[in-house]
Amino acid sequence: MIFNLKTLAFAAGLALASQAASAASFNFSGVVDFSSASPKLVGELIAGQFSYDDQAALLAGPDGTVALQSLDLSFLGQTFHLAPGSDAYAQFEGGALVGPNAGFAGVAGGYLQLLSVWGSSGFSYSHHGADSLGSLTVSAVPEPSTWALSLVGLLGLGALARRRAQLG
Repeated sequence: MIFNLKTLAFAAGLALASQAASAASFNFSGVVDFSSASPKLVGELIAGQFSYDDQAALLAGPDGTVALQSLDLSFLGQTFHLAPGSDAYAQFEGGALVGPNAGFAGVAGGYLQLLSVWGSSGFSYSHHGADSLGSLTVSAVPEPSTWALSLVGLLGLGALARRRAQLG
């Protein structure tokens, strides 16, 4: 299969165009660092993914918030999804994403709160008056257009190498 520069430019343009209308997606994970309730909660993992509209984030300003489009997480063997109409949001400080803010009732009989403020992201879990705390690490999920653009670049390099081999 031979690729020419027009084909590569067209594919790259499609990848960039699809990126413009997409949502920003992020993974998060953490571990219970402190628990006044039970030592067995220390070390429990929390993990999930959230997304928001890129355009809304631009309008939010450097120290604003933007509503989450989706939020899925697992904690203590249960999986939770963002309820329609909830007021979950992503927090920005100094133009950088800090993390998600949302609450979930009924988590193993307790309440789970994701908190992002003052430059850090964390969570708290309350059960029968005792609290467990932890921090969250937030990382971007590569968008499909990023993968597509990378693939186009690799195909272009392969085509150039093949062409040089044929000429040489």
